[in-house]
Parts: sequence; C-alpha cells; structure tokens
Amino acid sequence: MSNSYQGRYCGVCDHELSHGFFSLTKRSQTVTGSEPGVVLVSDDNVLTDFCGQECANYAEVAISSTLTSPYPAADVTVPCSLCLRPVDRTAPHVSVAMMQFEDASEPWLVSARVVHERELAVYCRSCAEPRSTSNAFDDSELGVAV
Repeated sequence: MSNSYQGRYCGVCDHELSHGFFSLTKRSQTVTGSEPGVVLVSDDNVLTDFCGQECANYAEVAISSTLTSPYPAADVTVPCSLCLRPVDRTAPHVSVAMMQFEDASEPWLVSARVVHERELAVYCRSCAEPRSTSNAFDDSELGVAV
C-alpha cells in the first residue's frame, strides 16, 4: 500500500520519512475576518521534509536565527520577519510554517493529517510576493538556503 511519506527523505539527515514526519511549508495566504483562525490559502509549497522532531528543531533554529522577527503573533497586523514593515494578514501575504504530519493513508487514498503547525515567519509584499498556484517559487525568499 502506498503512503504519504513513501520515497521522501529528511532534508537534514537524509533518512527516509516514517509514519510521523514534519514539513517546512511556504504559503500565500489571507486571514479572513469572518471567523477567527480561518485562513484562505492560494498557494502551498512543501519546501523540505524532516524525519522527526530533532531534525525539524534543527531546521527551525537555523531559519529563525536569520530572521529579524521570527514567530509572528496571531494579530491582524504583524511585523515582516525580514524588514519589520507591517504585514496586514487580512490581505494576501506569504507565511512559512513547520507542520507535523501523521500518515492517514488508506488502501484507496494516499493522505496525511496535520497534527501540529507552528508559523515561523510572515513576509511583506516587498520581501516575498504572494503567488497563486500557477507561479514558480524562489527558495531564496526564506532568508536562508533550505
């Protein structure tokens, strides 16, 4: 049976992923005002995967150390993680998060369930232009090579 992690490897230690894995993701998103915590995602890219908590922590520390303002608050307006300009989260913007997944595949469906998500950075339009799914992504926007 196929699963969500089959043939995927850790971006830190190169081990094959297992049932529970982590992914670094970059999204173009908009926080809606209709319900607290509801986010509309227009583009979602997995940048790299991690086999476990230790490798995910290593990558998170490396990324956060390059940012001017990591770990944005849940406020509507937050500072850009690179240049500190205000980012209106109700407008399209770019966000980077570490997500923990659990494989939820069935014989007829390859799937994974999000167990936990932690937002690492939010970017203004000058530092990272929000994209739709048809546009390419440039890894250099993170501030570090991942």
